[in-house]
Amino acid sequence: SVVGSTVVLPKVSTPIKIKASREILGKVNSMTVSRDCDGKYYVSILTEQEYEPIEKTNSIVGIDLGLKDFVITSDGNKYASHKFLTKYEKRLKRAQKHLSRKRKASHSSEKQRRKVAKIHKKVANSRNDMLHKTSTDLVRKYDVICCEDLNVKSMMKNHKLAKSISDASWGTFVTYLQYKCEREDKQLIKINRWFPSSQTCSKCGHVNKSTKNLSVRMWKCPNCGTFHDRDVNAAINILNEGID
Repeated sequence: SVVGSTVVLPKVSTPIKIKASREILGKVNSMTVSRDCDGKYYVSILTEQEYEPIEKTNSIVGIDLGLKDFVITSDGNKYASHKFLTKYEKRLKRAQKHLSRKRKASHSSEKQRRKVAKIHKKVANSRNDMLHKTSTDLVRKYDVICCEDLNVKSMMKNHKLAKSISDASWGTFVTYLQYKCEREDKQLIKINRWFPSSQTCSKCGHVNKSTKNLSVRMWKCPNCGTFHDRDVNAAINILNEGID
């Protein structure tokens, strides 16, 4: 059972203090205690409560997933790419270097291993928190979301971008969008991955192959003269293709 900021577990005589990640609502059905690789103990609490679905907004959107900005919507909104692995990379390398110098199976080695695991856990938790918050925000705002059916495994073969793509976790993000849309009776439409969304002018439909280079962030359509933000233009094309 949960009593204030403590949990009472079977075979444990005294209540245990917890730091809850969110407010515990509803009737507690079960609790599972686990120990993570960083040596910390976690308790997962399963509760039962009446579910309140998100209200419909009658809005549709196309989204483009990127590295400079994580999500770009067809109405011009951008969700920042936090690049958590890059943020903690120096600290992680330093910790791993110290670990490699420790004598295996020693007390100091185990202590340093936990430090490395703690950094990995921090990166994973920060990334996962961002993915959940971004996907939930989109599902709350829109009833229909259109995105590209990305082949992330194939894209990871590009060694120059592999680390950044892995850090972005596009595949996990789309999975979160999928199940949240299904839960809220909303729709996620995936368009063909080969559709040239970044190269096509969203105004006249002209395909400008000179924009294949990812360094081209802004371009002018040689056919109709419209100036485009590469990512916003792609998101608009994804929307149009999805609802076509």
